[in-house]
Amino acid sequence: MKSLAALCCLLILFSPLQAGAGTALWGRVVEVVDGDTVTVETSDGKVEQVRYIGIDCPETSHPRRRVEELGREASRFNRSLVLGRRVLLELDLQKKDRYGRTLAYVWVESDEGSFMANELLVSSGLAVPYAIPPNLRYTDLFREAFASARSSGRGLWEKARGRLFTPTQVWAELPSLAGRFINIRFKVDSISSSRTRYTLRPDKGYTTLIIHKSDTGQFGSIEDLAGRTLIVTGKVIPGFNGPEVILSDRTQILSFY
Repeated sequence: MKSLAALCCLLILFSPLQAGAGTALWGRVVEVVDGDTVTVETSDGKVEQVRYIGIDCPETSHPRRRVEELGREASRFNRSLVLGRRVLLELDLQKKDRYGRTLAYVWVESDEGSFMANELLVSSGLAVPYAIPPNLRYTDLFREAFASARSSGRGLWEKARGRLFTPTQVWAELPSLAGRFINIRFKVDSISSSRTRYTLRPDKGYTTLIIHKSDTGQFGSIEDLAGRTLIVTGKVIPGFNGPEVILSDRTQILSFY
């Protein structure tokens, strides 16, 4: 574990009033909303809702989705990590999201030193990397944690084991598969591009794979996936045009040929 004092020494070079990267705030977690969102009372008496940077946990309170697989487990684990604890909120270039939540890497004090809650959720298989520019400081760390979770079969990797579907089956069984982690054998028939993402469509069925453009650097040439058959792991999300599975990390591609 890293020393929180050492981390603080690095961040203290930046005033908390500055807008640049390196800004840090001390506080105490007074509420855990879900796996990746908490409420923090800062040292100056303000109350901030904080969204963890760089990760995404299964939903428990999404207005259009039911409670997703591992959502409650992620919330409970996050609660065990941070509730009532003194934390250091390390901010990045973008300080707030569109909902007004403070975006932070949440460092927690412990007897052994300190740890980052964001990273532990990913390494436990209870979150996936979720890189949104410009907040990319620990992207490589989260990807390493995700690979560790896969190699150990933790969390979502354990849930997906033994679940292998085709795109047609996912479409047909969407009511029961929505929010669950599965494996899909997917032959890429075509690829389209929008401003923010690539959409991979299969030769049969209506299920699509989504790669956000902020993640494309780790996948190589997206166009080279056309015609390939992939076996991927991911969460089934009901989209407007059918089921979607987001590929946020190359580790989700188990094999291709």
